[in-house]
Amino acid sequence: MPRITVNGITVDFPFQPYPCQKAYMAKVLECLQKKVNGILESPTGTGKTLCLLCSTLAWREHFKDTISARKIAQRMNGVELFPDRPVSSWGTAATDGDVPTYYTDIPKIIYASRTHSQLTQVINELKNTVYRPKICVLGSREQLCINPEVKRQEGNHMQIYMCRMKVMARACHFYNNVEAKPCILEREGFAKACPYYLSRSLKQQADIIFMPYNYLLDSKSRKSHNLDLKGTVVILDEAHNVEKLCEESSSFDLSPYDLASAMDAINVVLEEQAKVVQQNEINAEFNMELAKILLQLESAIDAVELPPNGSGVTKEGSYIFDLFAEAQITWQTKSSLLESLEQILQFLSGRTGIFINTSGLHKVSDIIQTLSYWCFSPGYSMHELVRQGVRTIILTSGTLSPLSSFTMEMQIPFPVSLENPHVIDKHQLWVGIIPKGPDGTVLTSTFERRFSEDYLSSLGKTIGNLVRVVPHGLLVFFPSYPVMDKSLEYWRVCSLLLKPMFVEPRNKGSFSEVIDAYYDKVTCPKSNGAAFLAVCRGKASEGLDFADINGRGVIITGLPFPPRMEPRVILKMQFLDEMRKSGAGAQYLSGREWYSQQASRAVNQAIGRVIRHRQDYGAIFLCDHRFTTCDVRSKLPSWVRPYVNVYDNFGHAVRSVSLFFRVAQEIVSKHFLYLTFLSSSQAHRLSTLSLQYEKRLTDEQKGGRKKIKLVTEPAEPKKARATSYIATVKDTLSQQNYELFSKALQQYKKTDDFHAMLSQMSSLFVEDEKKHALLRDFYQFVRPQHKKQFDEACCNLTGVGCGYKPEHSLPREEREILPCSHKLCLSGQNASTAPRKEAEKAPGSKKEHHQALRTAYLSDVQRALDKSSYSQFYSALLAYKKTDNYDAMVSVIAALTTERPQDFHLLQSKGFLKFTLIYLKGKCGCCDLM
Repeated sequence: MPRITVNGITVDFPFQPYPCQKAYMAKVLECLQKKVNGILESPTGTGKTLCLLCSTLAWREHFKDTISARKIAQRMNGVELFPDRPVSSWGTAATDGDVPTYYTDIPKIIYASRTHSQLTQVINELKNTVYRPKICVLGSREQLCINPEVKRQEGNHMQIYMCRMKVMARACHFYNNVEAKPCILEREGFAKACPYYLSRSLKQQADIIFMPYNYLLDSKSRKSHNLDLKGTVVILDEAHNVEKLCEESSSFDLSPYDLASAMDAINVVLEEQAKVVQQNEINAEFNMELAKILLQLESAIDAVELPPNGSGVTKEGSYIFDLFAEAQITWQTKSSLLESLEQILQFLSGRTGIFINTSGLHKVSDIIQTLSYWCFSPGYSMHELVRQGVRTIILTSGTLSPLSSFTMEMQIPFPVSLENPHVIDKHQLWVGIIPKGPDGTVLTSTFERRFSEDYLSSLGKTIGNLVRVVPHGLLVFFPSYPVMDKSLEYWRVCSLLLKPMFVEPRNKGSFSEVIDAYYDKVTCPKSNGAAFLAVCRGKASEGLDFADINGRGVIITGLPFPPRMEPRVILKMQFLDEMRKSGAGAQYLSGREWYSQQASRAVNQAIGRVIRHRQDYGAIFLCDHRFTTCDVRSKLPSWVRPYVNVYDNFGHAVRSVSLFFRVAQEIVSKHFLYLTFLSSSQAHRLSTLSLQYEKRLTDEQKGGRKKIKLVTEPAEPKKARATSYIATVKDTLSQQNYELFSKALQQYKKTDDFHAMLSQMSSLFVEDEKKHALLRDFYQFVRPQHKKQFDEACCNLTGVGCGYKPEHSLPREEREILPCSHKLCLSGQNASTAPRKEAEKAPGSKKEHHQALRTAYLSDVQRALDKSSYSQFYSALLAYKKTDNYDAMVSVIAALTTERPQDFHLLQSKGFLKFTLIYLKGKCGCCDLM
């Protein structure tokens, strides 16, 4: 593995890192060496996890070298082992002046992420490195317990208490094995030991401890797991959720259901203890007192006067103490109440028979221990970590932008920060702000406009058109469930639903079923793809991976502000405004700034679904006019901002993204899928194509529409391309397999036996993934009548098709018109005279053929549109012939033919393609709408 030096530390990395990866590791090491906090944003797909692990563990090894050097120097009494490298220089880059004395001074690494599944992915990444630290993964009893009797308990709380009782009584042999001597563990194996308690004991010797966020941020969890944070390095991965989790870990809700279930549980205990009252007289009396206290608390809550409009009432945080005091819950009674609750819970966990819900009792117990309330400053939890003596805190994620507001929320200093670029190239990402729909209606999902018919209609047409140009999978994100539901309802009534659409369910339990159906539809060879409709901040926008064909495009339909009238949002904004007015104002966002930041962060998280790795490519559509404002655009991720273009004309956006996908598919599929097999001529062709596309992008960003000729057909002749392919196959295959390949090719030419050919080619190229591209490139030798079958077979066998188009199945003589049209369409040139001159030179039969095409297509249009629409359509054509104003013609035709789904075929048919070539002066940019 390559060894690189970053900030004076040698890091073993699995491959030669990209510049952005070296920059990321440099920032991590800066935090560790200077003992400061860092906030680091690096897009998904840039190898963030690998960089974190390698740089952190390399620094830890250097730290260890410092201690070793000190001990050796003491024993050598100043004599140097290596004259050219003094012992005093060993490992100094890791400590920045620290003089550690013992190996126990080496900082532990605490690596926290949102879920255990994410931690599993991190551990798998660790296996790809040369580093082999001692690791420990902390989990809950629900996840780790292997005692069958405990696992049968219904509810996590009952499992906890039964486990505790068995441990105290030493009645769990899995736990007893953990306390056994090492030789017993060695002999019987770890499978006989309790994973939950074993992980708690192993964490003392671990170099790196993995755990979910809440184990670290929740003071109760830290205490229960006996976490000592002094001197540790804390890494919070996927930290875009940290703000919310910090607030929630210091907050609680107490519902009437919680109190009712707690009283029900106490009543069960009282009834059973009444049967043996002589033995439990004192406890029974105190349990009756506890039931009385809960009833008083319920009465105190019921007595709070609420406004008639149902908006609820908000009070100062200290009010919670007054409320509890009315029920005799005070600091003086706290200890006795908790002891009684503990006894009741233990009693219930040990009884058999009907299950008793103890969740209410647990919540009351937790609340009495904390006596807390809603926390509106995530900085509280961050300060707690600092007070615990943490050496360094690193927050990192793919979407932390805007960083300035994020750091203000955390309320602790972050001297080191980074907004990393992506590892992708220009031709792999397209970003467009689309402020207007095809019909010219302004797209805005503001509270006042989000349910208006003209907006819903225009949004439906916008998505309907984009569905046609985005290949495979498309993600559509709405600001909220009500907006998504209302949109779907309107589109169903107006018959605006198009490509198969899958909707994110509110019930998370059925989510996996829906998402699996979407994946199946996208990958089905006979499918034209599918769209997945979801909401920002939902499950689809958070942790799911929509790599490659599962997410070639993302549509953002608005700015997802939090619910403005939700009590928690109101109080949060009030709190921030009050703090802003106080002496600490400079350290806090205003309520409005926080509100805006929440929308931007949700957008950025959804955007992150589209590019998932180095070879991925896709498009981002920001379909709300508010994205045109500098304030909103400035909050987009730094890796997205350079690609953003505003398209005031919807037709321009569709044409541009159509070109993007054609070029991206050509470049990325060829360049990345078999880079090792490229001949020099093929590499030159792809390089030229990439440069041409970048030139086109530059022209668009400057606002011009410079006519440049860009064709995706190879510049080299077919014969040269075929010769190059055969040479590549010969270099790749063994001599024996190459002879089989040649024989199969000749046999196919003679017999036209498609299935025999496919069977032979599959056996040669499918087993090794690196050879998949060679199978797809064989497409050039496949007969027209077999091309569709071959494309479908390649899609099934390799996951990627060959770029099949219906015209590929036509005989050569019927394709003669089409190659010209594609070149004209992609070039963007004004070809208003060339086709006409060709038609003038054509023989009479061809002129008659063209006339028949024009007549047939106009007849189709006339039948489909009403009289008024057809009149507008025809007037637009006449105006174009006179003025040559292409944009005016496209906008009218696009609006007329996307008004109803049943008219979309007027843009998709070959008749329209040929019509634009022959009748409309040969300028076929309209076919980009297909």
